[in-house]
Amino acid sequence: MPSELNRINKELLAPYFDQWGTVRDQVEAFYDQKDHQAVELMNVAIENYSELLEHGGKEFDDRRGKTVYILMPLNGEERFEFVKDRISSHYAYIQLDALFTETKKKVARLSIQKK
Repeated sequence: MPSELNRINKELLAPYFDQWGTVRDQVEAFYDQKDHQAVELMNVAIENYSELLEHGGKEFDDRRGKTVYILMPLNGEERFEFVKDRISSHYAYIQLDALFTETKKKVARLSIQKK
């Protein structure tokens, strides 16, 4: 968990969520139409999500014995790999949308100032 000094900054991370919000409906429409542009937009969204995770920082997880992204949701690593491995599948879009949603909730939770 981030300390008071390096608390997650919701405003700094907002553009990543905004970018996904502007393309998500378009990506879904392209998948519905079986248009290859869906994969192109998904590649951009995957890069966007990776940058979001990087900006959130990393920490060492004692339970797993490795360094993990602070903002990664539950089972996020496996789910994000699924998105990248099956990018041409509509289910990759569904999973990436869920990851963005869960990560946004985690950002909100971690950005709350202790009183």
